[in-house]
Amino acid sequence: MPIDVLETAILESLFANMDRVAEQCGDQYPLFRQASSAQWTLSRRGSWMGGFWAGLWWRRALISGQDQHKEQAQSWSQKLQVWQAEPSINRSFVFWYGSGLGSLLHKDRQAQASVELAVQALLSSFDASSGYWPLGSGMGGGEAGKHILNVDALAPTLLLLDAQGGPVARQFGQWHVDACLRYLQKRSGAWRDTVLLRGQDVLAEQGTETWQRGQAWAMLGMATAARLYDRKSYAQAALQACRYWHERWGKYVQGYLLRDSPAMPVDRSAWAIASLALYQLGQILPEQQWLPEQSRLYLDALLTPELSQTGRFVGHLYKVAPGQSELVESACASFFLLEALLVHSA
Repeated sequence: MPIDVLETAILESLFANMDRVAEQCGDQYPLFRQASSAQWTLSRRGSWMGGFWAGLWWRRALISGQDQHKEQAQSWSQKLQVWQAEPSINRSFVFWYGSGLGSLLHKDRQAQASVELAVQALLSSFDASSGYWPLGSGMGGGEAGKHILNVDALAPTLLLLDAQGGPVARQFGQWHVDACLRYLQKRSGAWRDTVLLRGQDVLAEQGTETWQRGQAWAMLGMATAARLYDRKSYAQAALQACRYWHERWGKYVQGYLLRDSPAMPVDRSAWAIASLALYQLGQILPEQQWLPEQSRLYLDALLTPELSQTGRFVGHLYKVAPGQSELVESACASFFLLEALLVHSA
């Protein structure tokens, strides 16, 4: 099947699958679906992934132009307001993808109001003494979360701040990026996903050189920082992170994704995020032609005939039970696959 035909079929199947998932959900959010099950695990409030479910509907509404899809997006977005006071940087996932896209793509007033509230909460929770936003105690962060710096939500945090604008938001955003570079970036270009800090001392870290999704989050976050703040040092840090990914994993994209087995699952959502990050950085650094080329290769490896038939992207490595992680279908994984597909289709 030619690539352009396959892409069209996958887009249609992804949207058709959204309708099937919505029928299961009722008024709850789809959290994840294990490959062996037809039923989704649902969440009343949506957790940190609820914004991606609303985000999928915002994107679909823009493509289809149908009021019913926009109404779905508005409904799911409004239900996320329960997270406004949650003490967690991961609120940025909820409110950028769940509300920010509605404001950006559709000029939706309720979504814009939600973004404004989310930014106010962000600014009030900035730790000025440390110069960054800690992970926070909410959404499972616990008491230690008050002393943890985590890279995952870097991109949506910066996008929320930019949507609000203003010198304070801009300064806080740059300080947070600088802290991430100081504590999470390694000279090799690898990124720690998480560090536990006491003052300026790193007490513990995790994710370095092994956690693909953590590296992909860092790539996306730094590509976003380079675009929003136009600082050469940010673009170079993003490029170094992308080069590390390419040397560590990207060169072997077909091998990684084709040899996947239950005993050694590969986080396909990380490859979708990485594809998007490479593409976005390539728009900033057009002389780095390998960036969009590799982005396309990653995407092509993810676009399978099976996906065109089912619309089910079982690609999110997720902890389904204590000590048990497996590949599942999630709104988060489907969202980033759709984003990568759309930038290349454009």
